Amino acid sequence: MAQEVATAENRWKAWATQLARSPLSRLAMQVGIWLTVPRQRIGVGLVALNEANEVFMLRHVFHPYYQWGLPGGWLKKNEAPDVGVLRELREETGLTAVLGPAVSVHHDAATAYVGIAYVAQLNQGHLQLSHEIIEAQWFPCHALPGPITDHTQLAIQAAVAAVRK
Repeated sequence: MAQEVATAENRWKAWATQLARSPLSRLAMQVGIWLTVPRQRIGVGLVALNEANEVFMLRHVFHPYYQWGLPGGWLKKNEAPDVGVLRELREETGLTAVLGPAVSVHHDAATAYVGIAYVAQLNQGHLQLSHEIIEAQWFPCHALPGPITDHTQLAIQAAVAAVRK
């Protein structure tokens, strides 16, 4: 009896697997996921540290409460976080960087926001600020401008700890 149940169950699983692989089922699953899976905004930031243990920060035009922050921004649809953070750095400053590991992931349930911060080493280059940025400056890690977000503070602390290892 148990073998009969197992055989019937296996036939059902084989049929379901074959059905799920059909193009129409694949489309239906994609639409179902798109309609039912919650969405969250994903932002990326870059913590660039220099030899003097200073962090590179930007003063943003469109951030009225927390004007100073890290280079970064929102990911584009289907953009990898490491690609997005380097794109944002280039768009905001004209600079490039050698990207290190992600050092901080922050979730803010109130705003449905996930932030990912990477540590990086800036490459030599000509600083060219975008229309979104008022100024760029290096700050000692113990004397950051304020106010800054909790995620920015945590990301900087995590980057400093990662570099010291």
